[in-house]
Amino acid sequence: MCEEREFSTKRPKNLSRLVSSLRSSYGDFRCCYEASFSGTAVYDALGVDCAIIAPGSIPRRQGDRIKTDRRDARKLAEYFAAGLLTECFVPDAELIAARGLIRSRTSQVTNLHRSKMHVLHFLHARGHTYHGDGGYWTNKFMVWINTIQLDQPNDEHVLRGELADMTYTKARIQDLEQQIQIASASPRFQEHIQILQGFRGIGLITAMQLVCEIGDFRRFESPTALMAYLGLIPSQRSSGNTIRTGAITKTGNKHARKALVSAAWKYIHYPRISVSLAQRHQHCSAETIAISQRAQKRLFRRYKDLTGRKPPKVVVVALARELVGFLWEALQPLSVQTA
Repeated sequence: MCEEREFSTKRPKNLSRLVSSLRSSYGDFRCCYEASFSGTAVYDALGVDCAIIAPGSIPRRQGDRIKTDRRDARKLAEYFAAGLLTECFVPDAELIAARGLIRSRTSQVTNLHRSKMHVLHFLHARGHTYHGDGGYWTNKFMVWINTIQLDQPNDEHVLRGELADMTYTKARIQDLEQQIQIASASPRFQEHIQILQGFRGIGLITAMQLVCEIGDFRRFESPTALMAYLGLIPSQRSSGNTIRTGAITKTGNKHARKALVSAAWKYIHYPRISVSLAQRHQHCSAETIAISQRAQKRLFRRYKDLTGRKPPKVVVVALARELVGFLWEALQPLSVQTA
């Protein structure tokens, strides 16, 4: 196993020599390495049958405090040869690039929210509170905030700098959204996105995020497997006939999980087809529309059943879990055709 030999990802020539040496000694071989910040760089550089292992699937002995590269590599090779490890899905270059766009936008949206909260707290601490019509960050609010004159020059400098950063971040988000729209027109993503947009609460950005984060839906044999991958199934601690369930596991892809929970909030309202959803349905098949309408009825009924017994956030997570099943069902005919 090549895990027992040290190599540096910064030296492709040394890596090539290592692969050549192993091939001359052992012939064709299969190797693996633990997923890390390096992503698929080592996977691409190896040029052999390789697997990237999910760190959470590696068994760890309690009390084992000895950690060295050679020891970890030997243990990884032994578990891999025994088939005890879970392999990660390896995206291709186009999927990685599109995922980078989506995550960059998510990061910019987070930065914008943080800047807004910083400005509000900054003004409140200096005795300036908005009491006008409408909420924060409306046009009237922006007129009000631009008329504020702070007593201290340093405070004025900080406030104007924060507002300038917000203006830049907004422009950056708009630019990323335009690029995401261009990327979504690729034949690689187009059909999947059209199907996903047929569901309430899933627009272009959310659909693109789900496609980029989940990748190939064909690798999940059942909706339950996809739910588990997204960390939306309840944790469980059972003994004998006693079964105890807890909060969701939150394993797997957190970006896709957050997008689904955000979409699930739309299903707490009475089932209906909005103008935007009707426009998106024009590009969907009759089967997709039928599944979408069935999802609305089922999830709203589920929401009414759980309301009062569970906290609202817990109920919405349960709706997100069931929404995954409908999405998996809608994407199955496409998966068969593209297999």
